Amino acid sequence: MHDDRPASNGDLRFMMRRHDVKVTADIKYGEGGIDYVPSRGCGRHRDLKLDVYEPIAATQRLRPALIMAFGGAFLRGSKGEEVFAGENPNTSVAEYCRRFAERGFVCFSIDYRLMQEQPDPGVTPTISDDTPVNIDRANYVRGLLGLPPCTRQMMVDTVEAATDDMSKAIGFVRARSLAYGIDVGRLAVGGFSAGARVAVNSAFIERAPVRAVVSISGGPSPAALDAMLKAGAGYPAALMFYGDDDLPSVHTSHAAVEKLLPNEGTPHRLVRIAGANHFYLRTAAIERADDSTIDVETVMADFLWRQLDLSEL
Repeated sequence: MHDDRPASNGDLRFMMRRHDVKVTADIKYGEGGIDYVPSRGCGRHRDLKLDVYEPIAATQRLRPALIMAFGGAFLRGSKGEEVFAGENPNTSVAEYCRRFAERGFVCFSIDYRLMQEQPDPGVTPTISDDTPVNIDRANYVRGLLGLPPCTRQMMVDTVEAATDDMSKAIGFVRARSLAYGIDVGRLAVGGFSAGARVAVNSAFIERAPVRAVVSISGGPSPAALDAMLKAGAGYPAALMFYGDDDLPSVHTSHAAVEKLLPNEGTPHRLVRIAGANHFYLRTAAIERADDSTIDVETVMADFLWRQLDLSEL
């Protein structure tokens, strides 16, 4: 379902350009409830913010857009530059946003609610009562942060809230598409780890109107996989990266995708990073069928070029 041949240099004129980038930080895209107690509801609301990365170049055409969410096991992370102490080097979603703005996209790095905030899960569930929920990674990170283990319900509430935040960010970008010079028909979302999961959930379960999803060391939940299997009209294309030694939950999720999706109509591609674990740079090498290599960022750019129909730009 994927043509592994690189697009020609002529076809890649749009992606091969390099623009200077303007960054506008801390734009409010919505509000989210926190200090949530089921019997009482939200204690208060807080602003949800995003950073915008825009190419500085005049154009008569509307640009494609990319919305990215950071990782951190729903407990840590930032929409800005970051390095996780004690972990492998990893390219932040902020850096991906900058790189793709240089290529001609308008990019958005979003904030979302984390578990410590006790977020309101909202009213658009993506996790049913009988869905397995893995909390191993969250509890590992909670240990690093000096926090006690979480419960299944804490994880469910946080995933639901974060997914709602991504969907809210998509709505914000679409509503202001003319102001940013964006073609809403060429909108993609993505993220790293936890951020990848909320991007997949938003696109496939909440059916946010996007055309492509990029998952970096993340993976679809059982409900998201079920949505992908339906392969109905309007489902976006999906690109999913994972490391050889990635988290067990990521391998389980991707094994299910690889087993169940080949005969379905959802355009998708799974990409293995040889020798990598959960963390790797945008420059990490990927082996190709002809024994040559290509890096993560280039695979991502080629995927978006194809799925967003950027050849005419």
